Amino acid sequence: MKFYVESVSKCAQRLGTLSEIDAKPSVCIKTPAVMLHTQGGQIPHITHEVFKLVSRDPQILQIPLAGMHTFKEAMQYYEGTISNFIGCKDSLTCLTLQDPCNITKQGHNSTLKVPIWTKNGKVYYDAKSYMDVVESFKPDIYFLLSDGDTNISSSEKRISKSVNNTVSFYKECLERHRKSESLAKSFVIAPVVGGYKHLAREKFIKSILGDVKDVGGFLIDGLHNNGPEAEFLEFAEIEPVVRGILNKLPTDKLRVIQGCWNPVNVINLVEMGVDLFDSSYCHILTERSAAMTFAIEPTDQTDTYEINLRDAKYLDDFQPILTGCNCTTCTKYSRAYIHHLLSVHELLGPILVMIHNVYHYLRFFEKIRNCVKSNTLQVLQVSITEQFRNHQKVK
Repeated sequence: MKFYVESVSKCAQRLGTLSEIDAKPSVCIKTPAVMLHTQGGQIPHITHEVFKLVSRDPQILQIPLAGMHTFKEAMQYYEGTISNFIGCKDSLTCLTLQDPCNITKQGHNSTLKVPIWTKNGKVYYDAKSYMDVVESFKPDIYFLLSDGDTNISSSEKRISKSVNNTVSFYKECLERHRKSESLAKSFVIAPVVGGYKHLAREKFIKSILGDVKDVGGFLIDGLHNNGPEAEFLEFAEIEPVVRGILNKLPTDKLRVIQGCWNPVNVINLVEMGVDLFDSSYCHILTERSAAMTFAIEPTDQTDTYEINLRDAKYLDDFQPILTGCNCTTCTKYSRAYIHHLLSVHELLGPILVMIHNVYHYLRFFEKIRNCVKSNTLQVLQVSITEQFRNHQKVK
């Protein structure tokens, strides 16, 4: 697999493609793009069969190890890839460590080990045990192990440990990758840690830049501890950190960021040159019974940014979630019916909300790519920002 970028600016919006995938030669992923967040190998609330009602285009499935740890032993005896194991042989898979939807508990890291929280409790991974899993899963893309347990409040001591641990992980994981036959065609993404300290970020980048031949991209890690908090991070706080990182990294490598970023921050990050995100934002919204209704095109018939379908005002509202939306939910069901399903805790309720949210989010990223191509991203940015601010005032 290779990443091709159309421009080589240090910190500016850009288009790119992930292509030349040996096992899936017909697949080509255009960036900026979004990975589909999964838990246990499934998009939350949506089976792979149901997702075909949302899109039939090739996708990248984000596979957090935190949700797949219970399958570790089974995968050791399974001869196929993780794509085949979860029933998505036509999709690309990206193995990550933490689940961006779930808050990563702080203060549990030890020297050269990183914890994940599974259904069975806390489990520690070092470089060897992590790479054992990677080799048995055989993902198309994977993140190298990192200690990203930092946020804006982290102490210098915690940041220093994060940097030192991740440098060690980087060297050991990359050495194992180079010796592995099963991972010879996997695309490697290296984390960049250092919290909100510019010197710590620079120190980490300098320590790895001499050995990035087999690295296809970089993950901007350590900005938050995952979970819903990422949705409300102020861009003014993360902007100088992200800008400092991107100005130091090679321009021809994929740039990835994880988290439940709201659409305003997604556009801001795209404008800075970030290529790949995840759809955990869709899950976070669905869990609070909210549906995206912000306008993507000027012709979209909406005056709201998002709506909470548990609100009693939708009891007799027989409009679709978003007038003019072509998703299965909006073409067949009303707000009133979905409100009823959510009120009586029917499983179909969150399924219908999630179908709409994922469809709208994929459409949003398609619009972003079109705007970058036509050099009109700023117009979309102004529109989404205005809608977001109006929504915040109403709240």
